[in-house]
Amino acid sequence: MEVVKMKAERRTALGRNQVKQLRSQGWLPAVVYGDGKEPVSISISEWELEQHVKAHHKVFQIDIAGASQSALLQEIAWQATTDRPLHVDFKRIDLTKPIETEVEVTLIGYPAGLSKGGVLVKDHIVLTVRCLPTAIPESIEHDISALELDQGLQAGQVVLPAGVTLVTPPQTSVCHVALAVVVEAPAAPAETAVAEAAPAAPAAPAAPAGKAAPGKNPPAKG
Repeated sequence: MEVVKMKAERRTALGRNQVKQLRSQGWLPAVVYGDGKEPVSISISEWELEQHVKAHHKVFQIDIAGASQSALLQEIAWQATTDRPLHVDFKRIDLTKPIETEVEVTLIGYPAGLSKGGVLVKDHIVLTVRCLPTAIPESIEHDISALELDQGLQAGQVVLPAGVTLVTPPQTSVCHVALAVVVEAPAAPAETAVAEAAPAAPAAPAAPAGKAAPGKNPPAKG
């Protein structure tokens, strides 16, 4: 992997309001740590970082006030609502010593099992490998065209470039082709109409002897 240069400035703005003002000016808070040394707070160009991310750059020579430091791009914190970077972590490295890092496996080809009712399930497409910083592969391609139903690719089957060794357990599943199972939603339960009988009207009280019930003609006298 190419080692690219990046300029940085020591950062004294550490408070929330100061960092917010820093971002408004196109700068991004970052930190360089590791190798038994004190962490150094720095600021870098947000635009420049985005260009490096698009180019998949991970290994840098960071120029901090004229002093060069080899570092690995360790982590980027992103803002969920805007997808803008919020903070960057760089880890100090020695370009002459192997390091462990993560590399994504690029799956190419159309698995044979997909035409037989299967679906491709991606399990662990990011592998941990060990190599020199300059030998980190940008990606690792693997052809999965031959995968049939119930077949998968394990980490130990992925062919790595020269000088790169696998750290992830070799039996780890990278992906597999599973039979697609259609689960039918249960039918909605039939609504049972419950006829609620209307309460019977209360019976009219019996009329006293010699009096007609209300609404009726009195009996005729003989």
